[in-house]
Amino acid sequence: MTTRRILLLLSAAALVTACSPSSKEPSGEKPAAAPAPQARGTTAEVSEVVATYSGKKLTSADVVQEIERLPGPSRAYLSAPDRKRQFVENMILNDLLFAEAQKAGYDKDPDIEKQLADMRKRLVVQRLIREYQTPPTITDEDAKKYYDDNPNLFSTTQIKASHILVKDEETAKRLHAQLVADPSKFAELAKQESTDKTSGAKGGDLGKFGQGRMVPDFERVAFSLKPGQLSDPVKTQYGWHIILVSEREEGERKPFDQVKEQIKTALRNKQLQDAVQAKFDALKKSANLKIDDAALAKVTPPPAPTGGPGVMPMGGGH
Repeated sequence: MTTRRILLLLSAAALVTACSPSSKEPSGEKPAAAPAPQARGTTAEVSEVVATYSGKKLTSADVVQEIERLPGPSRAYLSAPDRKRQFVENMILNDLLFAEAQKAGYDKDPDIEKQLADMRKRLVVQRLIREYQTPPTITDEDAKKYYDDNPNLFSTTQIKASHILVKDEETAKRLHAQLVADPSKFAELAKQESTDKTSGAKGGDLGKFGQGRMVPDFERVAFSLKPGQLSDPVKTQYGWHIILVSEREEGERKPFDQVKEQIKTALRNKQLQDAVQAKFDALKKSANLKIDDAALAKVTPPPAPTGGPGVMPMGGGH
């Protein structure tokens, strides 16, 4: 992708997003699927010249191509003629500004070249990660086995629990040994050691909760504990936990058919997460990765910049 194309895409998308009151998508929502590629030559055959400037021609195919890069709400916003015209004017203005920037030599600026290289690297990595994230197939039989193997799960049972979360197994085992020797130290150690600062400030207290709120690996252990019972170290995607249950209110187990899809989703996510992590671990192992923690400890991040000029978003029509 050329420098001009990247700048044009980013600024055009920013324009529509900034001007459209409905273009902001909910946080965490999956991006809209990319439009299906058109047959080669189809658009060009019906393309008309929409505008001319500086000896160049902007065709309807060019405009459609840029609109296709935008999310659904932004495309709908451009259905109004005045907004569509503003979008086209800004496409052209971007091109004119780029030409001016080239005359000033900004297209060869080292900082810009580095940003483009960083962007290319991120996009290439994202493409590979998408390939890693092919969801596995989970059958009804897989879900039923998990249901049968975990009799303490998928019920209306509620527990009151606390935990200590740490980054590595060695630390978890050390803290576990201390708690086996003196369980009364749980709240104190949670405040001192837990990387979950929110619960740690409350002595590790997570409050009372039912099933489906915590990650499966955590729940499988937590809901198998009796009041006053301390778990062995438990590994999840967040690190290593030591769990202590203080209260338990028994409930009824839900029928398999009621929780089947929930189980399949949980198993699918877990297997996908494990598969991706296995690929990450294999890459690091094959690269013979070694980190010098002593040297790393001497690295001090520079302070965040204060003030300084910002970037004014370009747009026309507010």
